[in-house]
Amino acid sequence: MRHRVVLVRGPRATGGGGGGCCGGDVRPFDEGGGHCHTVVDDEVAPVYRALRSALPADVDVEIVSPTNWPFLLPELVGGGRRRGLRGLALARSVRAGIAVSSLVLDGAVLASGGLPAPDDAVALVEAQLSLR
Repeated sequence: MRHRVVLVRGPRATGGGGGGCCGGDVRPFDEGGGHCHTVVDDEVAPVYRALRSALPADVDVEIVSPTNWPFLLPELVGGGRRRGLRGLALARSVRAGIAVSSLVLDGAVLASGGLPAPDDAVALVEAQLSLR
């Protein structure tokens, strides 16, 4: 079975929501006219890099905006139902997963309202996947 880890990005103020192609401030003609910009590094980036480097290739690691409800709702509702959640418990799980700075594995919310440190995030996901 293919697994999916979803990192729900924090507030836009700390996310790389700039106008550049990579989300950074574009300075197109500096230093010889090449494509240069400042790389934005928020709390999600180190967690993403740690997860991507530690997990096998068949585990998808995705970063999602909390405003991407068309993606998040089916992911969280489907994951909750597969784990047997119904009613209020399912609603609580969905609400926790939609919160900014959440860590979700196959629809199960592992952290909500603040991402764990990169090594802790890897340990959480690996424990859930039973890779250790």
